[in-house]
Amino acid sequence: MDDVLAFYGGQVVYAKGVSSSTEDEVQGKFYELKLSGAADKLRQHFATFDLPASNCAYLFFHALSPAEKKSYAFIRIKIEAAGGGKTYEFATQDLARVEQAMSLVAPAVDDLRAGEYDRFLTRGNPLAASQQEWQKTKPTLVAVSRQYGPVKAFSLQGFETMQRNLDDGAHQLVRLAGVLVREGQNTDFTFVVEPTASAQSKYLYGFSFSKE
Repeated sequence: MDDVLAFYGGQVVYAKGVSSSTEDEVQGKFYELKLSGAADKLRQHFATFDLPASNCAYLFFHALSPAEKKSYAFIRIKIEAAGGGKTYEFATQDLARVEQAMSLVAPAVDDLRAGEYDRFLTRGNPLAASQQEWQKTKPTLVAVSRQYGPVKAFSLQGFETMQRNLDDGAHQLVRLAGVLVREGQNTDFTFVVEPTASAQSKYLYGFSFSKE
């Protein structure tokens, strides 16, 4: 909860519960976080509350103990806003996939920080694009770093789980939307990765200079 407050400000009310309602996407024990006083700030940076709600859930989940992560079925996020807020539910198994995906992104961010763009691009999966297509993005990576400064870190702003049908079948992917923290000016950046892949494999399925 402290991580959510530090990231978004406002006020957070925390509760636990058990749901057996068929109206909920997931049944079982849950944590609930009610975020108020931050809606205006969120609207300045996001078209909807979807990304910040998912990030709230991830920040809270990531701070839980291993036992707590296994004991709860989902995390409910309520964002209160004038004129009506919105409620979201995130299954803990999806949040665990995001945690895995973030661990994979760490070495990729190290490549960007070091300016090792060739090494970064070799992580691109050939099912998503040929290596030649991946390499075509190198001039953009170089140009953005020259304009806005070297990369210092990646700050997650939200996520989306997705399934993509590729040539060898269906893949469960995670879209990690955020910003690259730079010495000059931060830039939006999104990774698409396969969370079950190993750090030595070609786990990168896409990236873009946007977060929505």
